[in-house]
Amino acid sequence: QGLQYLLDHDLSDIGMELTFSTEVQEFGLSEIRDLKPTGRNIPVTEENKKEYVKLVCQMKMTGAIRKQIDSFLEGFYEIIPKRLISIFDEQELELLISGLPNIDLDDLKANTEYHKYTESSLQIQWFWRALRSFDQADRAKFLQFVTGTSKVP
Repeated sequence: QGLQYLLDHDLSDIGMELTFSTEVQEFGLSEIRDLKPTGRNIPVTEENKKEYVKLVCQMKMTGAIRKQIDSFLEGFYEIIPKRLISIFDEQELELLISGLPNIDLDDLKANTEYHKYTESSLQIQWFWRALRSFDQADRAKFLQFVTGTSKVP
């Protein structure tokens, strides 16, 4: 909410003097971290405040847990070397790790919402007929395409 406020208002009206650094609390210790090289010496202005907000969000989303991410990847790559896993995209990797889901079309159909169509619309009947002709692998690919994951919602 504070970052949105910063974007929505003029910095001179807020009365804050910000730099491209932020205070981080770790295990009860406070530390100033630069968001970019020598960030504590670079003032945030109206012209660069979007970059500041982007860097703060990036730091909070990934930078704050960078050590944990690196430790996870180190352990993961010990089990599966990076050169072997890098040939897969995220969808293929998800299928490899999670396996092929069993997609129950009757359940999917019963929980489908139609907008500007009805269950009896000819196009919808064609759709379900086509989907029933797919094997489980193709159904998983369809689900991946529609929802972004091959897991049943």
